[in-house]
Amino acid sequence: MTYPHELHPSDEQLSAYQDDELDAAAHRRLGAHLAACPRCTARIADFAALSADFALLPPESPGVDLAGVIEGRLTAAPGRPRTTPRAPGWYGLLPLGIGAAASLALGIALGVALPTGGAALHRPVALTVFDPFPPGSLCAGRDACYARGALSSGVMR
Repeated sequence: MTYPHELHPSDEQLSAYQDDELDAAAHRRLGAHLAACPRCTARIADFAALSADFALLPPESPGVDLAGVIEGRLTAAPGRPRTTPRAPGWYGLLPLGIGAAASLALGIALGVALPTGGAALHRPVALTVFDPFPPGSLCAGRDACYARGALSSGVMR
């Protein structure tokens, strides 16, 4: 009896079973499966019929011995001279040097083009993170926008 959750062997495994190409343990497992599975038994019967049909075909052979033709062509072919690969000299490193020089020149040019004191200009903007209210926000009221000490004394700074 076959259950729907049961795994079926592949066509390659069934063909190997048909041709006695499996080891003894796999052959026994597949034989036990075939005894209980009509689907796989029908599939292996199809393989047996196909094998019998192939056996009925007449043997085909080309009218010429191709091994002799190929061997004759191989011996007649001129051999390529073997060359040892040359180790690259300094010119093998030339693209790397050109790339490094271009990167260095571009870095210097961009560094010169920056305004002086550029780092100092961005410092106050970076410190706005510590403000009591986020940048661009609206004051919720008079008490939120002004320092507490200025309101208590009545003097606004």
